[in-house]
Amino acid sequence: MVKRYFLITTLCLVILYPCFFGVEILLAESQPSPGEGVFSRTGNGGLQPVLTVNTREVDLGALGPGEEAQGVFYLKNIGSGSLDWSTEGPEGWTRTESQSLSGVVGESPEPIKMHLIFFNGKGPGKLLNCSLLLRLEGGGQMASFRREAPVGNLRESIRINSRGGARTIFFNARLSELTSTSLLDVEPLRIDFGAVRPGEQITRRVQVTNRGKEPLKWKAGLPAKKGRRETELVTKGRYVSFLNEAAVGAGSYPTAGQPREGLELAGPWAEEGGYPVSRSDRSILRYRFMGTGISLFIKKTPEGGPFTVFIDEQFVNFLDSLSDRRERVEILITDDQPEVSHSLAIVNGGGRVVVEGVRIFGKPVLKGPSGWINIFPNSGMTTRETDYVNIVLNANRLTPGVYGEQVIFTSNGGEADVEVFLEVAAVTQTLFLDVHRYLAGSDYLFSTNPQAEASRLQGYRHLGIVFRLFNPGTPGTTDFFRWFNPVKGDHFYSSDLSGGAKPLSGYLFEGSIGNIATFRLAGTRELYRWYHPGKGVHFYTTDQGGEGLGKKGYRFDGIAGFVR
Repeated sequence: MVKRYFLITTLCLVILYPCFFGVEILLAESQPSPGEGVFSRTGNGGLQPVLTVNTREVDLGALGPGEEAQGVFYLKNIGSGSLDWSTEGPEGWTRTESQSLSGVVGESPEPIKMHLIFFNGKGPGKLLNCSLLLRLEGGGQMASFRREAPVGNLRESIRINSRGGARTIFFNARLSELTSTSLLDVEPLRIDFGAVRPGEQITRRVQVTNRGKEPLKWKAGLPAKKGRRETELVTKGRYVSFLNEAAVGAGSYPTAGQPREGLELAGPWAEEGGYPVSRSDRSILRYRFMGTGISLFIKKTPEGGPFTVFIDEQFVNFLDSLSDRRERVEILITDDQPEVSHSLAIVNGGGRVVVEGVRIFGKPVLKGPSGWINIFPNSGMTTRETDYVNIVLNANRLTPGVYGEQVIFTSNGGEADVEVFLEVAAVTQTLFLDVHRYLAGSDYLFSTNPQAEASRLQGYRHLGIVFRLFNPGTPGTTDFFRWFNPVKGDHFYSSDLSGGAKPLSGYLFEGSIGNIATFRLAGTRELYRWYHPGKGVHFYTTDQGGEGLGKKGYRFDGIAGFVR
């Protein structure tokens, strides 16, 4: 009986021993899936480090333009000791910096935070691609990754490497052309109305757009009607815009003939929405101003780069227009200067720099009387369309000076404050110059000072005063230059010192005859240019029909600017 029991026991051990041995091999060599608690033993019986993840997939939900989503997953070492880990981020994404993400994890869970940003900030419409940024934070470090993705479902993987095994985490998001709720978008947020004379009225439009899916209900009004305290509305300085509406969509921003007195550009400059943009280290922007200080408005972008700032030719600071997202920022340059004339200079370091304008300190910004600002319409509801709001400034009861105010937009999709500024010129200040037209043969000569040009006008016939230019220094205007070709017998006029796209070979430069508006100021009208290809001569008029010269071989050749 004992022998039989011994034989049975021995036989069972012989049969089961490989199974026990095999289990140990399995534990030592298998790669556990995320979240499974599988142990691995060393040869001396200790536990090896084993990396686990608490979840296989992170759902970041629905995401629209301008929105962000956050998620988190946890790493843990269920073996002995500590475990080094690292990740190169999601496959196919571009790392914005050189370092990868790494850390050390023990038996306490280590959180890895995910932050997904949908950068596109345009209004409703068809999106070809979604610009995405993913930030991963863990182990006291942070790494950022970018990619473009189509609208729809996004599912990406992140591989975590370690000597305790490699793990793969998935994350998903549903990318939409619209935000998940209503979202207020107001453009522009700052308006420079320029200069007017007492009693004049000027109007500018603001766009109200809904970047969300739900209907947007909005209202617009002045601070006093919105319950804002007066102390919240004190404006320290006047905003000066570098917007050149004549350059919108042209691709290039003229380096001569600027819309703002005191603005000078050197080197290659392009335009973005009518604002100057530079991508070259050979580009320099200079602006002369009177005041105690100045701040700079720029657009930061992922393509941005460093630039250097000087005040009165003295180095002030190195700044950077680089940002993960596209954003507008105001940067204080100086605020402790004597109230005299100064010069601001920006020297591009080779990246992309977009300059919107400046804010000048020193001169007081006044508050207008009740009723000097009208807003219409002052409320509305929009889903996909764009609403246009008119802001009308009336200088009827304003004394000379600089005035500023805020127009407050409230809605179920957020709030926005629009700053508006207006300069009222003194009554004694001459804003306009009468333009006299003269004719000799097919040559039309325009002059604002016939007495000083009496010798030049010999042989020309006076046709009267046809329009008015602005006095030099009028905000929103620039020089209107004149050239003469003695061979063709033709005078040519342009706000661009290089002549724009017109070849000036054979033309003699005769200087500026006054200032012309580069966008529609209050009370202005278009000055149309006509050209006769057979004779090679030009004609300028405020008559859209060209005063009938189209029947005499003249062709419409564009808009030279805006005049009174």
